[in-house]
Amino acid sequence: MMQNKKRFTANKLPLAAAITAAVLATPAVAVDFHGYARAGVSTNIGSGGEQTCFGSGSTGHYVGRLADECDTYSELSLGDELFSQDGKTFRFDSMLAYSANRQGNDYQALNGFNNINNVDFGNQETTSNSSDPYGGGDIALRQLYVSANNVIESLPGATLWAGKRFYKRKDIHQLDLFYVSNAGYGAGIENITAGSGQLSLAYTNSDTSDGDNFVQNNKVDVRYSFPLAGGNNLELIGIYAMADLTDAQKDAGINDENGYFFTAEFSSGVMGGFNKFAVQYGADSMGFALAENASGGRVDNGNVAGYFESSWRVLNHGVIKLGKGWDLGHSVVYEQAESHDPAAKDGERLSIVARPIYNWSPVMSTAIEVGYSDTDRPWFTESQDLGKFAIAQQWQAGPGYWARPVIRAYAATFFGDEAEAARGGEGVDGDIQIGAQIEAWW
Repeated sequence: MMQNKKRFTANKLPLAAAITAAVLATPAVAVDFHGYARAGVSTNIGSGGEQTCFGSGSTGHYVGRLADECDTYSELSLGDELFSQDGKTFRFDSMLAYSANRQGNDYQALNGFNNINNVDFGNQETTSNSSDPYGGGDIALRQLYVSANNVIESLPGATLWAGKRFYKRKDIHQLDLFYVSNAGYGAGIENITAGSGQLSLAYTNSDTSDGDNFVQNNKVDVRYSFPLAGGNNLELIGIYAMADLTDAQKDAGINDENGYFFTAEFSSGVMGGFNKFAVQYGADSMGFALAENASGGRVDNGNVAGYFESSWRVLNHGVIKLGKGWDLGHSVVYEQAESHDPAAKDGERLSIVARPIYNWSPVMSTAIEVGYSDTDRPWFTESQDLGKFAIAQQWQAGPGYWARPVIRAYAATFFGDEAEAARGGEGVDGDIQIGAQIEAWW
């Protein structure tokens, strides 16, 4: 028996080696790996304690994101072209994201339990993120979809897709604000040649929680992008949301509200960079959540605090080169929103941010960010303003505004109504906050 076993193992070794070599030679090891990450350390040297931040990735940073990110966040994407024949291709893409709001703890589980010291939290129900007030984060599936190009004979060059994805999102990077964000599950055909431009059609849905129920909103997304004279481009976006309530939800009196959302975006190349100007309007279930990001799509809009009957917004942003090592990122956003309650006042916001960067060398730069916002909401007694001045010394992979990864050391101060009201009224107005951060994308 022992001799037979040895003989069997020896005979199988060449086969195992051949299989290993074949696996290593396949495209599986050539998977496309993309991602984004930020993490850092910071403190308040004025009144002590952790740095206070005033924005987030979900609602944007209206005085600019530089020196205003107190979280750890990453997106890891794996994808590959799985089939290519006669100009027809199939591709798979996926993304996992991790988010942790606190930077002061070295043990942050991937949505796991953190009560490693058997701390008693008053017999509260222990959940994956409540077991340690300083630990834990969330890991989430953000994208999982397949796209197929040139598979519809009558639509050469078009791409068919289905699954879960970030669908043609639009953002102002220095604010981390996604002003078009119809992300989630769906299917569609994009980049259909139509006249001088390209047409994209998609169906998505948006499920929201209403107590013990999930309320569904089905959305039809239509986009047409076409070139204009002088190298400019105009894109028109229309999203119509249709309430899809169950009979039980209708009997329960859940609001049955459709909605619509429009965007017109004019893009141009200017001064070695770009500029984008957009006008937006949304109403009913697409009336903007807090008038901040344009995902919207909540059929029970009128029942939820913070959602508006309608909103409109104008914005302008871009990045330009000023010459002799200087780059400038800039943005202006103005928006108004109408409350569901006729007796309530309207919502309003103004945001102005500029980030000039001077490149001392191909791997070192200095960035300054100055921002101001003034925000009013129906539930505010009066409008709240916020100002910021930040400076960062940066070491990055190449020159320019977009060079990443970057290691930056920064100092910042915030002032105005929001800074005075921070920390439960204790305030951080005029405090110096310092930190170091990495930011990367690849």
